[in-house]
Amino acid sequence: MSLFKARDWWHVQCGHGEEFDMGCLLVANIDNDPSGQAKIVTGSFAGFLRVYLPRDRGYKAEDLLLETELEGGPVLGLAAGRFTGSGGLQMAVLHPRKLTVYNLQAQGGGSYMQLVRLYEHYLEHTAANMCYGPFGGVQGCDYLCVQSYDGQLYFLEAEALAFTRYLPNFLVPGPLAYVDVSDTFVTCTAAMELEAYKYKVVAAASGEKSSQAANTLGSPPHPTSNNPGTKKMQADWKVVLGESAIDIRVGRFSQGLASHQADIIVLGEHTLFVLSSAGQITFQKRLEYHPACCCLYPVPGAKTPGGPENLLVATHTKALLVYRTTVLSWAAKADAQPCALAVAELPSMRGAVVALDDEGRLAVLYMGTDPLLNPVGFTETKDLDYEAMAREHRALARVIRDHGGGAGGTRLVDPADKLMMRAQIPQRLDAPRGGPGGLGAPDGGDGLGDLSSLGGVADGKRLTVRLYIALMGGSGADNLTLSVTAPEPLTPLAPEIYVPVVSTNPSDPTVVLVTLATGTGSLPVSATALVVATYNTPAGEPRSQRLDLALPLCAFCTVVPPVKSAEFKVTLSTNRPPPPLGSVFEDALAAAAPGVAQALSGGGGMTSGGGAAGSSASVLSFQFYGGAGEVTILVSKAGGRYRIQSNVLESMWLVAKELAQRLSRYYAESEAGLPSPPEGPFAVSYEDNLPLDDFFEVVEQHFAARLRVAELRQALEDRAVQFRNIEKRLLMRFKDKSPAPLNELDAMMNETYTSLMELAGSMEEAQAAVSTAARRLGGCVQLLLLLVRWRFGLSDPEFMVLKGCIPAEIHDGSDVGWEETTEAAMTHLLRTSLAKNAKEQAVQVAPLAPAKDTQRLRKHVSLVLERMGRGMRLLSANDAAAAVAELAEAQAAASAAPSAGGGGGRPLYREPPPLAEEPPLPAPGLAVVMEEDDGGINNGGGGGGGSFARGGSFGGGGGGSFGGGMGEAAGGMMMGAAAGMAAGAVYGGGEDEIAAAVYGSGGGEGPTQYAGGLDSAYLDQVPYGGEYDGNGGAGTNEVIYGGNGVGDGGGGGFYTPAEEVDGMGAGNGNYGGNADVLTL
Repeated sequence: MSLFKARDWWHVQCGHGEEFDMGCLLVANIDNDPSGQAKIVTGSFAGFLRVYLPRDRGYKAEDLLLETELEGGPVLGLAAGRFTGSGGLQMAVLHPRKLTVYNLQAQGGGSYMQLVRLYEHYLEHTAANMCYGPFGGVQGCDYLCVQSYDGQLYFLEAEALAFTRYLPNFLVPGPLAYVDVSDTFVTCTAAMELEAYKYKVVAAASGEKSSQAANTLGSPPHPTSNNPGTKKMQADWKVVLGESAIDIRVGRFSQGLASHQADIIVLGEHTLFVLSSAGQITFQKRLEYHPACCCLYPVPGAKTPGGPENLLVATHTKALLVYRTTVLSWAAKADAQPCALAVAELPSMRGAVVALDDEGRLAVLYMGTDPLLNPVGFTETKDLDYEAMAREHRALARVIRDHGGGAGGTRLVDPADKLMMRAQIPQRLDAPRGGPGGLGAPDGGDGLGDLSSLGGVADGKRLTVRLYIALMGGSGADNLTLSVTAPEPLTPLAPEIYVPVVSTNPSDPTVVLVTLATGTGSLPVSATALVVATYNTPAGEPRSQRLDLALPLCAFCTVVPPVKSAEFKVTLSTNRPPPPLGSVFEDALAAAAPGVAQALSGGGGMTSGGGAAGSSASVLSFQFYGGAGEVTILVSKAGGRYRIQSNVLESMWLVAKELAQRLSRYYAESEAGLPSPPEGPFAVSYEDNLPLDDFFEVVEQHFAARLRVAELRQALEDRAVQFRNIEKRLLMRFKDKSPAPLNELDAMMNETYTSLMELAGSMEEAQAAVSTAARRLGGCVQLLLLLVRWRFGLSDPEFMVLKGCIPAEIHDGSDVGWEETTEAAMTHLLRTSLAKNAKEQAVQVAPLAPAKDTQRLRKHVSLVLERMGRGMRLLSANDAAAAVAELAEAQAAASAAPSAGGGGGRPLYREPPPLAEEPPLPAPGLAVVMEEDDGGINNGGGGGGGSFARGGSFGGGGGGSFGGGMGEAAGGMMMGAAAGMAAGAVYGGGEDEIAAAVYGSGGGEGPTQYAGGLDSAYLDQVPYGGEYDGNGGAGTNEVIYGGNGVGDGGGGGFYTPAEEVDGMGAGNGNYGGNADVLTL
C-alpha cells in the first residue's frame, strides 16, 4: 500500500453555513450534452441547488452554471435517470415531503443552465432516501422508490403513484438500493440484517400496515388481526450483518461475473461485505478504520457498461482508499473528510475524484503525484552528454551526503526556519493567588493573561514556567499549539495551549505561561516535563519542536523537621569534604515554613557565631506532597559521606539524584579558576551492596498485580460469552411462534449480569493496583539505575544504554509488559557486550511471550550486574569514545545555537529579572549540627568525646545543653555516648555513625539501665552507655559499660580486647574537650 497526498485540482465552497450529506452529490451529464461532459450537482439541507463544470485548474466564476433555491426545502437526495420515458436524463430531487423531477437545459452556448420542472409528487410521510431503476423489467424508463421514516415505500412511475407498501418489522430506515439483474430491493434493518424483496412480491403484497409490528416483543399475534385474503411482504433472502450499514452499492466488483450477475457491496461500520445478487457472501473484510462513504467507478480501460469496477472508500481519518477486488491498491490523504464521493470524467481531468464534505467544500482531487499535462516528446537525434550526466550525478550525491542521506552522511541540516523555545523554570512555587505580587492578577502583571493557563483554577500549590518562543528565519507559524505533558503527580492546568501569534523577532519573543499543579497521593517516577509545539509553515508543511523541562525539587516535596524512623538506607561517598546542606539546598530551606524552621531549631535561635542556623545544616528531611513519603539526608563530616534514608524505597531516587547534581554544581562553582585538586574531578560512589532483594520484591508485586488483571480479563471474557449465549437463547424463545418455557434462563441471565458487574468492579480495582505498582516500580528502577551508575562508575553513554535496557517508564500491554521486555533486554546484553565467549553470543533469543514468573528476570538482572562488577563494560572502548565525542559535539552545537543566547553577541531572549532576595528564616534548631572546635556547647559539664576502636565502647558525656552530643561530628558520634537528659541534653548519643550528631537514644534521668545507643553497623556487641546513676563516667578496666560512678562529666575511654585506655577529656566546665576519632 502506498500513502500519498490527494492534491486539490479544483475546489469551491458551496455556500456558507449550509450542511450536506451522502445523498447531496450527483455527477452526470445532466443536461444531455452531446459531448458527454459530466456536470457536478450539489444540493444542501438549506434547499440550494448548484451545478458546476470545472474546466481548468482552480475555480473560476464561469464554472458555476446554476445556483437556485428550491421550494421543497432541504435536499435529501439527487438522482439522474430516464424518469419521463422521452429519452435523455432528468434529475430527481428528494425533499422531506416532496419529490420533484427537473429537466436541465443549457443556455448561452453552455455558459449557464435553466431548470425546468417536469412533475412532482407530494409525500404523505417524511422521506428518508430513495432509489431508482427499471422496476419490473420495464424498457426505456426508470421508476422511483422513496422510503419514509415509518417504513412506507412509495413506487412512482413517471407522473403516477403506482402503489405504496410497508416494510415488515420496521423500526428505523436504512440504506436502500435496487439490483436490476434480479429485480430486487435491498435494505438494512434495525436488527442489523440485510433483507432483499422481489419487485413482483412487493407489488402483489397488501398495502395495509401489518398489525404484528404493533405487538409487543414475544407476544403471540392475534388471529383476527390480518385479513386471510391479503398477502404479506416476504423477504426473498436475509443475511445477518451484525452491524449497521452505512451505504449499499450495486455493481460489478468481483472478477469473472457473467452478464446476468452483479455484486451488492455493503459498507458497514467495521466491515466491508460483498454479496451476490442471490444473497451469498462472496467476500468480507474487517476494516481497521471507520468508513464515512464509498462509491463505485469503472476500471480504466473498461468504459463500456458491464465492465469491472473498483471501490473508492473515504474514512473518518481523511483517507481515500481504492480497492480492486479484495486488494487495497492505493491510498491517499485528503485535506477534508468527505461525506459524499464520485468519480468524474471532466474536460481537463479524466478519472478525477469529486469529494464533498458536510460543510460544503466541493473539491476535485487527483491522488498521488502531479499529472504531466504537457509531455515533452523524446528526440532520438539529440546526442546524450554522458559527462554532464555524470557531473550532475556526483553533485546530487554530494547533496545527499551533506544532508545525511547517504551511507557516509553524518551531518543533518536544519531547515531555514526553526522554532526556538527556551524555558525559565523557577526554583520556588508560585505565591498564593490573590496575594500581593502574586500570579492571581488578571494578566499576571506582564500582560500575558491571554496566554496564561491560570484562569478558573482553584487555589493550590502551583509552579508556573515561562516559555519564550520565537520563529527564526520564517515569516510566520500557523495554528501553533503547545502540548504539555507532566509526570505524576503533577498536572498541567492547560494540557494544550493555542498561541495565535508567534514573534519573529528573537530579541522580543512571545511569552507563554505554563502552569503545573502539584498533586498528592503518589510519588514521581520522573522529574522531566515535556512541551511539544506543533504548527504549519505558510507553505502548509507541518513542523514540530520539543522541549524538556527539568522540574525543580520544590514541585514534588518540601522541607520538614528531621524524621528519625527509616527502613531503607543508602550511603553515598564523595571525594570532597562535605559542604553544609544549607548551602547546597539553600532554596529549599528558604522556602520552608517558619514553623518548620522553629521545629528544627528546638527553641534556639542563633549559633554562637551569630550566623544563620540553617547555613551549615547536617541533616535535612523532605516530605512529598500529600504525605506520600519522607526522605532524610544525613552528613558525616569526617569522610564526605551522605546517608539517604526513608521508609519508602521508591521515594529516595529523586532526593539522591538532586543531591548528586547539586553537589556537582556546588564544587564546579567553588573550584572554578582554581588548580585541579589531587583527588581529581568530583565523583559520587556507592560502596555497599545493591538493594536487589527490595527491588525484586517490588517487581514481584507488580507482576502479581498484572497476573490478577489477566485472570480477571479471562473471567470477564467467559462471563461475556455466557451472557451473549443466554441472550441468543432468550431471543430465540421470544421469536418462536409457540414460545417454550424459559427454564430459569431469566434467572441465569440476572446472575450472569451481576457477576459481570462484580468482575468489572474488581477489574477496575486491579487496574488501579497495577498503576500503583507500576509507579512504585518506576521509582525503584530510577534508584537502582543511579546506584549502579555510582557503584560501577558508568559513563554517560553506558548509563544511557543501561536506562534503555531497564526502563523506568513502565508500559504494560495486555499480554507483554515491563518484565518481559526487560528480561529480553537483559538477554541481549548477556549475548552481546557482556558475553564471555562465542557460545553465549550464539544463543537464540526467544520471541516475546507472557512470562509465568520472574525467575528468569531475577537471574538475568543479577548476572548482568555481577559481570559489570567484574569489570565488563556495556560499551567497548571505541564505542564509548565515539559516543562521548558525539555527545560533546552535540553539547557544543547546542551551546553555540541561537537559543542559548548566541548570535551577534546579543542574547536571544530577555534574561528574567532577578528574584528579590528574602531575608533568611531563623532556623536556630540547626545549630545543634554545627561543627565546633570544642566538645560542649553552652553551660554545663560537657563530657569529652571518646575515641573509637573496633569492639570498644564510648564513655558518656556529662550534663549540659547538649551533653554527650558534641564531639567529632557532634561528639559521641559512635554510640555509647550517654546523653544525660537529666542534665538538660536536647539530643543524646546517636544510633550510628552518621546519625549520632542529631538523633540519639537519649540518656535517662536517675537510675537508667542503658543510656545512649548502639552503632550496630560498626561495633560488635558493644553495650550501651552509662549504667546506674549519673550522666556518664570514664571507662575502666574490664568494665565495658561506660561507667558506674556518679559525676558531672568524665573523660571518655575506649576498650579493646588487648588494652583499656583512659579517655581523654575534660570534667566540669563550660566547654569540654574532644577526643579525636581515630578510625571510621
